[in-house]
Amino acid sequence: MSKYDRQYKQEEDLFGPPYREFEEFIKTHAHTDGSALDLGCGQGRDALLLARNGYTVTGVDSSKVGVAQMLERAGKEGLHIEGVVADIYEYKPNGTFDAVVLDSILHFYRADRRKELALLDRAGSCLNRGGYLCLFIHKSKKKEKALKSRLSKIPLVLHTVKEDYIDYTYEEKTTGFKSAFRYFMLIVRREDGN
Repeated sequence: MSKYDRQYKQEEDLFGPPYREFEEFIKTHAHTDGSALDLGCGQGRDALLLARNGYTVTGVDSSKVGVAQMLERAGKEGLHIEGVVADIYEYKPNGTFDAVVLDSILHFYRADRRKELALLDRAGSCLNRGGYLCLFIHKSKKKEKALKSRLSKIPLVLHTVKEDYIDYTYEEKTTGFKSAFRYFMLIVRREDGN
């Protein structure tokens, strides 16, 4: 059982609702009848948001509990979500998507940097033309620079459509633990290819 399996069993919505800024963006820019890939979906907060706005979603996470909870909620709401239990760093997407989300997945720590950069490359390569790559990382000039630098090296034409900072409070209802963070949200759109 993974660390997140235990946490997800204790907390129904461990990471809370989707970021308000992301929700507003999706409601305004959603690809009706589009497809989306949520890498590191956890309990499905972003996957469910995307599905509620017309996307057919594939949510991938290593937590069996999180994926099962996401699918249960999707079933109750009649949403189109496929759940895949897999290591996101080894997962090879089948097809291309109109939106790809990496929410709090990239940290750019030295030990994980190579696999995170490969994941980012893979995420970009499975975007359809006109599709959105939605990225959320902890606010840090160094991390933001690393993210933008890597995106500039992906052999695609990517244009920034949204760049913002998000205030977020992590709260565990069962323990009362609370911590405030600031995230950097970067959403780019693929302009080249088919």
